[in-house]
Amino acid sequence: MRQFSQFSSRQGKVNPDLKGPTKMVTEKFSGTMESAYGATLDSAIKFEGEFTAFESYDELKTANEQPSNDELVVIVNNKRKANARQKSMTAALEAAGIAKPTLADPAEQVRQLVKVLLASGKYNDTQATTIAKQTLGL
Repeated sequence: MRQFSQFSSRQGKVNPDLKGPTKMVTEKFSGTMESAYGATLDSAIKFEGEFTAFESYDELKTANEQPSNDELVVIVNNKRKANARQKSMTAALEAAGIAKPTLADPAEQVRQLVKVLLASGKYNDTQATTIAKQTLGL
């Protein structure tokens, strides 16, 4: 599932479930899903939520949520695998002659501007593309 999400706010909150003093914060997030389960959605679906985040290792210990040694091995291995996977994907794309789009490419400039215009909710795809090209002098 591809999603574009962002953390939008942090608010201090005392968590009554934890023993001892904590300065945990509630972090809110929101985003938009444009595809799910390998298929493009007819229209983007917005989502939002929140969770309580630790601000320090001591809070994690106080809450008794420290990972076990076995869990730490899994966490570190997953991090290393994700890093190696990303490097391998980048190398495969480069070997196939596929470069990451940059804003130096006029077509990418249009794509990015169209995204912004569509996100405003004021334009359809055709209108947004026309406005983007006019704005960029293309």
